[in-house]
Amino acid sequence: MSLTYSAVIAARFGEREFSAKDLARLTGSERAAKLLSELKHRGTVERVGRGRYRCLRPSDRPDLRATEWARVRSAVLEGPDPKGWTGPAAVEVWTGGRYLVAPHPFLRVFHLAVPRGRVALWRSYLRRRGISSASRKRVGASVHLTPREELRVVVHRGEPVIPRREVLSLIRESPGIYADAEELVEA
Repeated sequence: MSLTYSAVIAARFGEREFSAKDLARLTGSERAAKLLSELKHRGTVERVGRGRYRCLRPSDRPDLRATEWARVRSAVLEGPDPKGWTGPAAVEVWTGGRYLVAPHPFLRVFHLAVPRGRVALWRSYLRRRGISSASRKRVGASVHLTPREELRVVVHRGEPVIPRREVLSLIRESPGIYADAEELVEA
């Protein structure tokens, strides 16, 4: 595991205030102010005054998972039509968000059905927005594209999603993944 600027700042300054000049002297970085701006954006440090910063304790740092997941979901919904949530994303929509499947607490995989002929367009679209469509991602969010010859989509709760009967079939085919999700599916 490599050493990060956040770790260096926390080790050296703790919760004491410091400046960009202090960080530049410590690390030799010529871009200390830019680095602090990025760390502030990530929620690692906070600005306490003009040119003054403080490292946030882990318990004070914002949970950026929801922000990233909302960004990815919004980008997908703004993407080219036709499209529709499928797999776990469809179950989530049809249950009103009450049933969520995620590989682990730090990764959301959004499953999206698209016409087979538009997969390349979608990969390009996602890449331009900095969204992974590769299954190797372990933190953040990614979009799993499911090519379909024929794509039937309905709008439920304002989002394009595969029809309810397909979702029920999916739940029944995989009880180990979806357990009692069928009880939560909205009419």
